[in-house]
Amino acid sequence: MRALLPPQWCSRRRFIGYGAAAMSFSSAFAQPQTPPQNSKPPPPDDTGQVAAQTDAAQHLTIDVMINGKGPFRFVVDTGADRSVIADSVAMALGLLQGQQVMVAGIVRTLSAQTVRLNNISFGSVSRDNLVVPILPRYFLAADGYLGLDVIDGQRVTLDFKNRSLQITEPRYARMFGVMPPNEAKVNLSGRQGHLRAVNCSADGVRTTAFIDTGAEVSVGNTRLYEALVDRDPDYIKVGVVPLTGVTGGVINGSVTMIKKVTLHGVVFENCYIAIADMQIFRIWDLADVPAMLIGMNFLRQFSRVSIDYGSKEIRFDLARLVLAERT
Repeated sequence: MRALLPPQWCSRRRFIGYGAAAMSFSSAFAQPQTPPQNSKPPPPDDTGQVAAQTDAAQHLTIDVMINGKGPFRFVVDTGADRSVIADSVAMALGLLQGQQVMVAGIVRTLSAQTVRLNNISFGSVSRDNLVVPILPRYFLAADGYLGLDVIDGQRVTLDFKNRSLQITEPRYARMFGVMPPNEAKVNLSGRQGHLRAVNCSADGVRTTAFIDTGAEVSVGNTRLYEALVDRDPDYIKVGVVPLTGVTGGVINGSVTMIKKVTLHGVVFENCYIAIADMQIFRIWDLADVPAMLIGMNFLRQFSRVSIDYGSKEIRFDLARLVLAERT
């Protein structure tokens, strides 16, 4: 998703803090600054950790090898069912195009050719015989996106402090362990990677929330806005922002401020979000209930966020923000 709007400020409450950059509605999809080089990837280790880069939209991108060639820079997208690659990458690798498929984005569905990747790997993680659609690099602004077809069943850790990304085995044992004092856990439900937090509210409205690391901007649907207005008629829309996705197309989002978003024990206060009935809400079967997509502008306020698809939980590392509160 891409958006453009002047920066907004949010206040700090308990462990959660926002600065001027937190709600800057800037470019929401990856914007790689340099083309991939034909250098060797970082050596894999037993945790599947990969050095990550931060692009203009502050996504973490990782080096990916395709059929033993690369590295290529990919964005990890927890809101996408399928991985995709840019047409320029498919052409450079000489991949033969296969059948046509329909690719659903946040705004529209696009017909695209597919290619078969004999192998795709990053760190110690490897997948064979993966069929992926090809999309114009102009839409992706990256070499590709890793979707749920690759990351489902694993544990994805976005380490913003150290600018790295890890893909590891799920940690089932931690479900019964003692919670570290610097972590907040949010239990999730769902299947096939469509994990959502049902114990969520926005200014008292019961809301379903899900994490989309491919989106810069956090977005609520109109069902959420209508429920907010029913509770408080003074809710207003303070602006309009155009939103686009990897399949192209534009949808206008109305910007509003939610005084308090509670995600289990994690609280966000005075936060601006876009309101738009994007196609992704329908894909996730959330079009008819109040729902919110949590994008990178929320997530990057933590030193680390992990999404465990095995034990169905999100863990937020609050250490840096707790320290900030004490100083």
